[in-house]
Amino acid sequence: MRKDAEENKNRIETKAKALFNEFGVENISMKRISNELNIGMGTLYRHFEDKSALCYKLISNDFEMFMSDLNTISQKEHSNKMIFIQSIDRFLQFKMEHQALLKCVENSTSKKDFKQTEFYQLLHDYYSNLFNYEENKHFTTFKVDILLNALTTKNYEFLTENREMSNEELRNALVQLFYNDYQGDDEQ
Repeated sequence: MRKDAEENKNRIETKAKALFNEFGVENISMKRISNELNIGMGTLYRHFEDKSALCYKLISNDFEMFMSDLNTISQKEHSNKMIFIQSIDRFLQFKMEHQALLKCVENSTSKKDFKQTEFYQLLHDYYSNLFNYEENKHFTTFKVDILLNALTTKNYEFLTENREMSNEELRNALVQLFYNDYQGDDEQ
């Protein structure tokens, strides 16, 4: 990429992040970003096909750190159940920290579904490895798909806002669902 194009891309990311932080992701349009930067819509769309692609880029560095955290948990813990518990805690923390950006990415109307992103595939691989005790690989895939669907931003918002579940209650429910003998933190 040319130097000026790279600078434009960085300016777009910086301005979008500032606007999202100040006004909320849902309240900022691509048009507003281009107007604030005094660049044409073509320049903006040359770098990011839509708002969800821009949001995806903004959380990609944090996602790499998040995956690194999950891998550290896997290396430190010996029990799959404890890895699951700690990884879900970290996942829910990440979800809270990036809720608006993740909602934008997951609700994209672009051709690329969130389940086709690198984020989703890395998470799917991580939990597939964790559930590797299942003999039936199709069931493992199904199990991980169910877990990740339960943790979409839309479901997370419903469970925390409408069902009034705390992250701890949500985590305990997931652990009970996937490790049905689990009763809560006191069992660890």
